[in-house]
Amino acid sequence: MLDKYQIIAIILVIILIMFIIVLTSKKRIIKTYEKYLRVNNKSNLTGKQLAFLSKQNLELYDLQFALTDVKLGDAYSPKYNTLILSEDVANTASLSSLAIVAHEIGHAVQHKNNSFLFVLSQFFNFITKFTNKLILPLLVVGLLFFILKYPTDNLGEILMIISGCLFALHVIRLLLNIPLEYEASRNALKYLKDYNYVSPSEYKKAKKLLSTAAQTYIASLFDDLLIFSKKRKIK
Repeated sequence: MLDKYQIIAIILVIILIMFIIVLTSKKRIIKTYEKYLRVNNKSNLTGKQLAFLSKQNLELYDLQFALTDVKLGDAYSPKYNTLILSEDVANTASLSSLAIVAHEIGHAVQHKNNSFLFVLSQFFNFITKFTNKLILPLLVVGLLFFILKYPTDNLGEILMIISGCLFALHVIRLLLNIPLEYEASRNALKYLKDYNYVSPSEYKKAKKLLSTAAQTYIASLFDDLLIFSKKRKIK
């Protein structure tokens, strides 16, 4: 049977491995993104042009557009029904631009169609926006009460259990992002193919780019579990 020091050592090793995965995954997506940012697409469409065409093609008439100077800061904001494009993606007629814009358009379509995954994800986003603020205070107060056995013997334990349950909601929200992102990527590839925006060889490269990005959704779970770290972009 493992003693507490062996358990701690195993946990530290797992954390280290996950940290390495996060770092390497981010490097892979940046490397692949920059590679295909230098590859022109056959349709000669910039990301901005594809976005406007997609608004008409997919009847996303309420969709708004915004620019950001953050590299790979492309996102879809459900709150404002706005597609946010980084300047490189918006202004270059590259394969990266098509794949990234199509992916974010995929989220806009999920929103328009009220897909089950999208609605469920938004529900958990709304709930955890408030519950995440309670996790640390409940944990600290619960631990203090547990140590002091004040004001009752089990109140501290109850507060820590509640804190753990709220953290579980946060984890569920993060896990829901994985199938949500995969669905958006799958729909993006289908859209590019159906509208003949990419050639067969470009389709394979776009699939590789989005597949590499999909790996980061899983790896970034570890990063996002640190809910008290710096604020991150919310899609």
